[in-house]
Amino acid sequence: MLRIEIDEPIVSILRAHREAEKAADARVQEWQGQVKTGDCFKQTTTDGLEIFGEVLRGYNLPDRSNWRECRCFSFVCPEGEMGDVHVSQMDELIDRKTFESVRDKLGKAYRLAIERSKEKGFHLA
Repeated sequence: MLRIEIDEPIVSILRAHREAEKAADARVQEWQGQVKTGDCFKQTTTDGLEIFGEVLRGYNLPDRSNWRECRCFSFVCPEGEMGDVHVSQMDELIDRKTFESVRDKLGKAYRLAIERSKEKGFHLA
């Protein structure tokens, strides 16, 4: 017979996650709830990092209604990273042209840094 035991710290973690998500849902502004596929946004983290993202798709699930699958770019992730973003984390919508300009500049700066590191004998990538 299969026996499942749940460790109390896991239960605490799951409970905290649910509470954090409820709090995030409560912070959603009207415009954020209407963010859709193709929209671009900017987020500034508490330490000042600017993240630029594009929404790839939303979810048709009640418990995922405030989440969007996105590809985001920043100084620390210039080649982009896929992941889910809660709409409450989006600070403002930006136009596609601005998003593409920032994305392209980040990519170009990254490639240039790699080239220069190789010229100096370092291999970062």
